[in-house]
Amino acid sequence: MLKRATTLLMLLIVPIMAGDAFAQTDVTIRQINAIPQDQIDQLMSLGTALTAADVNSGSCAGLIYDNTFCGQEVRFTAVVISDPLNSGLSSINSTTGLPSRVHVWVRDIAAITEGNLGHGTQIVDGSNLGLVSLIPGDEITVVGTVSPYYTTNQITPTSFALTGNFYDPATDPIFDPIIVTTADINQDMGADGAIQVNWANLPDLRSNYVMIAGATVLTRTVGDRPDYNVTTDAGTTSVSGYDTSLRYRNDRDGTYPSSFNVRTDGEFSPPPSGARLNLSGFLHMPGLTGSDPFSLGVPNGAVMAISPMADSDLIVTESPPAVANITRPASVPGLGGASAITADVAADPTRSITSVALVYFTSSDPTSISVPSTGESNGVYSLEIPPALHGDFITYWVSATDNTGATTNSAPSPLRSLVGGITSISHIQETTTGGVGSSPFFDMDVDMNITATVQYSQPDTRHLTLQDDASGAPWSGIVVRFPDDDSGLRVLNAGDVINITHAEIYERYGMTFMQDNDIVFTVVSTGGSTIAPSVVTSDVIADRDLAEGYEGMVVEINDPVIMSTNADAPSGPYGEFTISSDGTSDNAVRVDDEHSGVSYSGGDPGTVFSVGERLDFVRGAVHYAYGNFKLEPGTFDDIGMVINTANEEDGLPNSFTLDQNYPNPFNPSTQISYSIATSGQVLLEVFDVLGRQVATLVNTNQSVGTHTVTFDATDLSSGLYVYRLTSGSKLQTKKMLLMK
Repeated sequence: MLKRATTLLMLLIVPIMAGDAFAQTDVTIRQINAIPQDQIDQLMSLGTALTAADVNSGSCAGLIYDNTFCGQEVRFTAVVISDPLNSGLSSINSTTGLPSRVHVWVRDIAAITEGNLGHGTQIVDGSNLGLVSLIPGDEITVVGTVSPYYTTNQITPTSFALTGNFYDPATDPIFDPIIVTTADINQDMGADGAIQVNWANLPDLRSNYVMIAGATVLTRTVGDRPDYNVTTDAGTTSVSGYDTSLRYRNDRDGTYPSSFNVRTDGEFSPPPSGARLNLSGFLHMPGLTGSDPFSLGVPNGAVMAISPMADSDLIVTESPPAVANITRPASVPGLGGASAITADVAADPTRSITSVALVYFTSSDPTSISVPSTGESNGVYSLEIPPALHGDFITYWVSATDNTGATTNSAPSPLRSLVGGITSISHIQETTTGGVGSSPFFDMDVDMNITATVQYSQPDTRHLTLQDDASGAPWSGIVVRFPDDDSGLRVLNAGDVINITHAEIYERYGMTFMQDNDIVFTVVSTGGSTIAPSVVTSDVIADRDLAEGYEGMVVEINDPVIMSTNADAPSGPYGEFTISSDGTSDNAVRVDDEHSGVSYSGGDPGTVFSVGERLDFVRGAVHYAYGNFKLEPGTFDDIGMVINTANEEDGLPNSFTLDQNYPNPFNPSTQISYSIATSGQVLLEVFDVLGRQVATLVNTNQSVGTHTVTFDATDLSSGLYVYRLTSGSKLQTKKMLLMK
């Protein structure tokens, strides 16, 4: 009753705010969502050649937004479909104590006569206009601007007014979900399981309320922001869940106002793989990993995700065993004995658990071994990870089976056996694959004995960048995040050396950190020199597998070309830019103004650099966030001077090149060609994915020109290998695949 009274008060207030502003274009939401047929045809014909720029190349550019109303102020009347108090995507504004944005999904009242197709949209209120006072069923007239955000279509409101009409969510057809399959939403692209938006259906389905009936869960992750994806065609196509709602995320308790519907009744854990469910929600494209957390799209982000908003939007109809809350070992495993963990396992109410086991394999023995649980109490099963050889990576998961034979396997977790414990940063950073992956000690509070040099100290971003290998070898860097009140870490400067004896290791947005408030360290020395940056080319950082080894390290890219300015567009201008060693966009790397030492905020990005200019160098710490690795310079001294002009004909550094080997994949030999511009010492080496050198193909003085060498891998096993060319201060790296 109190909320309805508040809503009625808004009926009196908001129209006064609007005044005579209702001179805007009257439209229906279906008109806003319309996409010209020729643009849909272009999207369909591009297929896997589609790029992010084709989809959305600016505020109202690109094939999905270039219509009459994009960027225009419009007026329409709609019914509130989602509860505004379930909105939980935005962080809290420290001044107001309220979310910085409230997301509300509505349907145009024209749907009553025209049907629900095409009549859904998202209103995103970042001005505290009072949308939180609304409840599902309210009819409102909205004035706002059609404002795409990356690949999501939405309305930025300037005013709204209640009409006085109310619709019953339990009985009125305007609330009915549109029944769809995953193929209706994301189409099969027929290439390595890739999917892409079903563009023909986009105008009808985007921002609309749908139900994926009889779906099966393919994959899930658990934690503060769980991910899951579902299918109706055995995995040919799929749709991932997105946590716009407070009811489907676990990191807002204690941060959001109590008036919002924050989850306080236990964590949301997606149903396990194999579960059957009816999933309802609102379709949109959050972009990047938001809509494609399992990297199934082409390109990444050009897929639709679903946002269930209410608890009733996810109904499990049948489930295999649920495996959740798997603990990590209490210490670093060695050869002395097994490492204990626990897991919560529950059967579907109509079934019973028959077995629970830990399954694992190691890097020295890829055979999977199953170890039965050692005990159970109230659904909590005790398990043990057996000891392994020193240096071995251990990959393990929990497997549970019920009386129908249905089995659930948890997501694999990495671990590493280290006799003597953690003594180098590489022990923390190296992954089981040698490429993209989590630290083997993520979510573990562990003792260690690491002496490292402070490379960057950035109190305003709470970052301390450390390295412990004087040669700048991969895997030797890590970032420490520290709290505002931690004066011990905040007073450290570049060149200081510290010894760390305890820290919590965790993953944040795909990057490994040492946890701030649990770190124990002593200062060894102050005022020394930093470790020289590792010289790489931009293609190394643009390649996620290769860049993973440089995460948290300071690297230097020489002679890069400016590929773009204002890399934050359309949300800039911040002046951030991208660079490329070879002048190609495929190898472009973003240079981030993350902290006050390097900040272009508020400036005109066009006055910073021009596309085509070449810089002497750019150096910075390698960070990962929002789907890409990037460089974060410490100061402006880490960005060299422009050494050409934008129209200089020879501006691209294409005289030093390393070509892709041919054939690739190969068995057992392949040819590698390269060009050098200056006579001198040339080194061509081959490494495995763990960074171990397996061959030196060239180590001699060579003359200017193009050279070709044959690599014979007869004695090597199948897998991914890296070859690296070094000539003077220049370096390039590429990957090749041996398949026997």
